[in-house]
Amino acid sequence: MHTTTAPTDPIATIAATVVAEVDSSQTLRAVAEELVADEIGAVVVRVPGRPSGLISERDLAAVVAAGGEPGTVQAVDLMTTELVTAAPGDSIAEVGARMLDAGIRHVVLHDGEQVVGIVSIRDVLGVLLSPWTARTTGPTRGGRQ
Repeated sequence: MHTTTAPTDPIATIAATVVAEVDSSQTLRAVAEELVADEIGAVVVRVPGRPSGLISERDLAAVVAAGGEPGTVQAVDLMTTELVTAAPGDSIAEVGARMLDAGIRHVVLHDGEQVVGIVSIRDVLGVLLSPWTARTTGPTRGGRQ
């Protein structure tokens, strides 16, 4: 049975709970390989012992466009460290508004210090548009972000 997700439902209902992570010392080529292999749009960057940043496919494209070398630049040199986050119980609409206000496409879900999921703007948009579409919502195919 398929159910429709509502904008007032907790963001955790649409979050990808398997979160791709890379070590901060990995090169951007390794980050790109992770994005392609998992068919996702962002990875969490870890420094020893904790998540510390996020890198999206747009971040990688900017490095390449500027002439940067993905085989030598490390994740720590590119990652966004001022993350916009959400708690699993925040509403989908609230998180969508937060994403819009911040001009971002990915939000990391946290429970205390632990990353418990990631949500893309595509996931949120699917819920917000569900009254006008015939499909049900939920995490996107293959965990795509």
